[in-house]
Amino acid sequence: MESRRCDPIENLRLEAMFPFPPVTELQFLVGKELDDICLKPHQFHFAFDTLKIDVGSYLEHVDRQGTAHRHNTDADKLAPLFIHHLLGQKIRLVLVEEFRLTLAFDQGDLLRIYSNNELYECGEIYDETGSLIVF
Repeated sequence: MESRRCDPIENLRLEAMFPFPPVTELQFLVGKELDDICLKPHQFHFAFDTLKIDVGSYLEHVDRQGTAHRHNTDADKLAPLFIHHLLGQKIRLVLVEEFRLTLAFDQGDLLRIYSNNELYECGEIYDETGSLIVF
């Protein structure tokens, strides 16, 4: 299954869900500082100045000591949140596997965002131009 970069939101069309795009298409994330984290009932929202990442699936925060904290948007799988430690950190490296995006931050933390090939989307990445990447 190929990943696709969508047109700006006014031309959005959804078909099937996609794995993450190649790492070369996500290099615009490098150097961006995490300004805001918003928790919604079924979504995590990460804001980096003029771009954002919305995650409706599960994610994993690996802190600088190497402890993994898994988070899911399902209410019955609640866990303590430690992702606030990412605030103010800059992304220094982006790694992509087919259904996992890893953001490495400058203080040693990792944020792993997971996707899948099921019917429903797991999230979106909005770049600085308003273009949308659906995963």
